[in-house]
Amino acid sequence: MTTVYFLDLGFSPDGDAVHPVDRLGTMPSLDAAKAGAEQEAGKPLQWRWMEGRKVWRAEVSYQRAAEISEGTPVERMTVAAGLMD
Repeated sequence: MTTVYFLDLGFSPDGDAVHPVDRLGTMPSLDAAKAGAEQEAGKPLQWRWMEGRKVWRAEVSYQRAAEISEGTPVERMTVAAGLMD
């Protein structure tokens, strides 16, 4: 299985999670994800591991943060829908 790192950077009110709609992309390594966040933020970031949520997090500015989570890409998904009798 391939591991990828999802980079989210956006609104984070009162330290809450950054919403996945603010996903900047999928990176091949943790270092690449951190570098991408710092490039987008325009400055070096201080990263900390949040054990409860399993993400690396850095405050970017007031109520704005970057988060990196680990995952596995889905190559194919088959979905079917139908009416129930």
